[in-house]
Amino acid sequence: MLKISELHEAAYEWIKSLPHGRHFRHANTYRFLEEHFPMECGTRGDSKIEPRYKNDARWAAEDAIGKNPRKDKIAERVGHGEYRRL
Repeated sequence: MLKISELHEAAYEWIKSLPHGRHFRHANTYRFLEEHFPMECGTRGDSKIEPRYKNDARWAAEDAIGKNPRKDKIAERVGHGEYRRL
């Protein structure tokens, strides 16, 4: 089983810290990681398609909407790539 990356966890915690009812998009999560963890984003590397930290951010959003049974559902999808904090 793979370990959840620190960036993945940081993105989930950022989503959790948003005020209830706040809308956010993937770009907001990417920006948070880029601003607060620039070195980690760079050293995380790239996959064939994209930087891995962006993948971490998207999976954090999926966790937030309840896709991971070990995480609380703290958001809902309201559009393509757009979410609302519950």
